[in-house]
Amino acid sequence: MTFEDWLPALGMQAAMSAPNLIACAVGVTLCLSWKRRIGVGAVYAVAAFSLQILGMLLGLAGQAWMYKMMASGMSASTAGLGQSVVGGVHILLSLTATGLLIAAVLAKRPAPPQT
Repeated sequence: MTFEDWLPALGMQAAMSAPNLIACAVGVTLCLSWKRRIGVGAVYAVAAFSLQILGMLLGLAGQAWMYKMMASGMSASTAGLGQSVVGGVHILLSLTATGLLIAAVLAKRPAPPQT
């Protein structure tokens, strides 16, 4: 099989990741626009959403790499080993992002302005 034969499967995975990517991008935008109201929690949330976006893009890139290597004749065990490394990094990014989101929720908000 050629790499072009795998493109529909990769396109489907990208389409399934799109809602999460959009939600994280909206989260980054909202946190940056409301930074004064949210306080330090906004910084944690922006970092968390950015790590989530990075993790999703890394997962898609790893999948594309695996399809490309399998199309070029790499053995399934070698491709699986590479994919497991990418998956491990993705899990670490997701855990870090989840911890940062929890920290963002628990972070102390700034005092409301005195009028």
